[in-house]
Amino acid sequence: MSKQLINTAKIDFQADGSPRSAEFNDIYFDPSTSCSQSEQVFINGNNIEKRWQQIAEQNKDSKNPVKEFVIAETGFGTGLNFLLTLQKFIEFKKQSQSNLTLSFISCEKYPLSHEDLKRSLALWPQLADLSAQMLTQYSYQENSCKMTFAKGDVSLTVYLSDAATAYSAINCDNEGCIDAWYLDGFAPQKNPSMWSNELFKQIARLAKKRSTLATFTVAKLVREGLANVGYKLQKQKAQSIDANSDNNPQTNESAKSETLAAVFLGLRQGKTLNGFKRRNVIKTERPKHVTIIGGGLASACSALALAKKGIRVNLYCKDRSIANGASSNAVGAIFPLIHQQQDTISLFYQQGFEHALKLYKQLLDDGYKFSHGFDGLIEVAYKQPLAKRVEFFKQNSPWPASLIHGVSAQEVDEIANIAVGHPGLHMPKAGWVSPPELVNAVMQAAIDTGFCKVKTNRHITDIKQLENGHWLLTSNKGQKTAKHVVVCAGADSLNIEVLKDLPLSQVRGQVSQMQTNEKVANLKAVLCHKGYLTPQSNGIHCIGATFDKGDSDIASRSEDDEYNLTMLERCLGDISNWTIKDVKGSKARLRCCTPDHMPIVGQLPNVELHKEYYQHLSKDKNWHFEQPAPIYPGLFVLTGLGARGLCTAPLLADILVSELCDEVYPVDDEMLFNLAANRFVIRDLIKRK
Repeated sequence: MSKQLINTAKIDFQADGSPRSAEFNDIYFDPSTSCSQSEQVFINGNNIEKRWQQIAEQNKDSKNPVKEFVIAETGFGTGLNFLLTLQKFIEFKKQSQSNLTLSFISCEKYPLSHEDLKRSLALWPQLADLSAQMLTQYSYQENSCKMTFAKGDVSLTVYLSDAATAYSAINCDNEGCIDAWYLDGFAPQKNPSMWSNELFKQIARLAKKRSTLATFTVAKLVREGLANVGYKLQKQKAQSIDANSDNNPQTNESAKSETLAAVFLGLRQGKTLNGFKRRNVIKTERPKHVTIIGGGLASACSALALAKKGIRVNLYCKDRSIANGASSNAVGAIFPLIHQQQDTISLFYQQGFEHALKLYKQLLDDGYKFSHGFDGLIEVAYKQPLAKRVEFFKQNSPWPASLIHGVSAQEVDEIANIAVGHPGLHMPKAGWVSPPELVNAVMQAAIDTGFCKVKTNRHITDIKQLENGHWLLTSNKGQKTAKHVVVCAGADSLNIEVLKDLPLSQVRGQVSQMQTNEKVANLKAVLCHKGYLTPQSNGIHCIGATFDKGDSDIASRSEDDEYNLTMLERCLGDISNWTIKDVKGSKARLRCCTPDHMPIVGQLPNVELHKEYYQHLSKDKNWHFEQPAPIYPGLFVLTGLGARGLCTAPLLADILVSELCDEVYPVDDEMLFNLAANRFVIRDLIKRK
C-alpha cells in the first residue's frame, strides 16, 4: 500500500454534540439511536454473539479449535461499531471462559483528529472506559494503526486509506480470513466512490465460506455488487425509520425502513499472493510461552508486545545486565530515514518512527522514566547538494510537513537554539533518548505485566531442532528446550549457526561523549551532518559515529574520537570548539546490518527448500507459485536493525507478534516481504546466483 498524505476529517459539530462530515455533508450518527442501531444492524445482523457461543461450545471437544474470530469493517468513523462489539466480546469471555480471540479490521480514508474523536466519544458515557483505552492508542500518522484490548485478546487494526485499497493489500489463503463484514460508511449517494466493484471483489476474496455481512444500505448498486461476487442477500426491517449508522449510510432525509444482511456462498475473487511472499503461518492456538534471545531494544519491545497479550516470555541475555550491546550508548537520536520520494525504505522508516513515538510516549505517560528530548532534529545542509535537497522539500515534498520540511538558516538557528549557520531539513517530532534507560523502561513494563522473566548471564551459543519440532538451546548454563524461539541477538546473530544463511554483517561504530560548554550547552535539537550531535544529557553530548565494516573489536580508540571531532568540524565548523581533551568517554559497539538496509523479521526460512521450490524463478521472475515459503516452524528472527533500532524496533516487534499469533499485520504484504528473511534467497534465484 503506497503512502498517501492522510487528511483528517473536516468536522462540524451539531447542536446535539454529534459530528457532521463537511466532505460528505452528512452526519456520522444520531446520538439518540446510534448504539441501538449499530447493535441491531451489525452485531445482530451478523449473528455475532450466537456464533461466538457456538464456537466456544465446539472448541470444548475439538482437536482443532477455532482460535480467532475476524470482523472487517468499511468506514471506522468514530469507532462506535468496534466499541460495541468489544463490549459484547468482553461479556462473552467472562461468561464462557473461552480462549477465542477477536481481530477487528477497519479502514478510514478521513480519520477524525484525536480531539474530534474524543469529543465524539464523549456522547456515549456507557463506553467511557473502552473509549479511553482506544484514545490512548489512536494515531493517524501511519498507514495503519494497531491497538490491543482485553489483555491482548482483542486487536483492532485501522487502515488509513480507502476501503478497496486497504483490503486489496491484505494477504489471504484460499480458505478466506474474514468471518463477518460490517459494511458501514456514508451512503452510496453521498460517497459513491467507496461502494465500487473493486471493493465488492475484495470483500469476496477475503470472505470465508459462509462469511456473513450486514449493512444499513439497501441501494441497488450495493445489492447487485454483492450478489455478483457470490453473496446471498436478505433484507431486514430496521429498528426505526430514522436509523443512522456510525457513518450514517442512511441520512434522516433518505432513511429507509430496511437494512441488508448477507451470507457468502460464492467463490473467492482474484489471484492469491505469490507463494514465496506468503508467510507460512502454522494455524494453531496462540503460543503460551516464547523464548527470546537478546538483551537490547528489539528484545525488550518483543517481550513487551508478547507480555501484553498474556504470553509468557523467558528472555535470555548473555550479559550481566540488559542494554549492554548496541543499545548501550548514553544518547541516541530517533528519526526516520526519509528520501525525496516515497520509496519502500522511506515508507517503512516513516511508519516505524510514528509507531515508536507512540510507544515511547505511552511509556512516559504510564510512569516509566528515561531521559529524552523530543524537540526536533535538523539534517543540516552543510554543502550545496544538500541545500538543493532542502529546496526540493520546500517546493515538491510528497511528505507531510509535520514529518519533515525545509527551513532556512535563520530558522535552523532558532530551532536549534544555537548558531548553526546553514539551512536544513527539520523533523519536528524527532529527538533523542537514552537507549539504556529506554531499554530498561520497556523491559520493566514487560516484567510488570507478570508475564516476563529476564535471565542474565545466559549466553546462547547454539540452537538445534529436535525430532518433535521443538528447539534445543545450548548456553553457558546448560541446555533448555522451547517450542517458540525469537532471536533478537543483534550482531551476535552472526555467531549462531542456524542463522548462517542470512546475509548479515557487523558494522562497528564508535560514539564519543563530549563535555558541554557555553557554545553548545543550549542546543535543543539533534543536529545531523555526516555524523550527528545531540543535545546534552547530564552535561554530556554525543557525537558520532564511525562505520567500520567487518571490524568486531569493541575497544574504544582515540583515533575514532579524532575522526568524530574532525567530521563535526568539517561539516559544522567551530560550532563547539571541542578538542580531543574534551572527550569524557567513548563507546564502540557492533551494529547488525543487511545488504538492503532493511531489517529482518519473521520465521527463519529454509533456504535449501526455497531453492528447490522456486528454482523456476531463474528462468521466469514473474512465475506464480502456490507453495508458501518453507520455514523452520517455531524459530523467529528479529535482527538487522542497523543504526536505526530506536526508530524501528517497536513496529518490528508488533509484526513479529502478529506472525506468532496469526493476526493481521500492521504493514501490508508488499512491506512484509521487504522485511522477510527469504527476500534475499528469492532475489538470488532471480539473479541466478
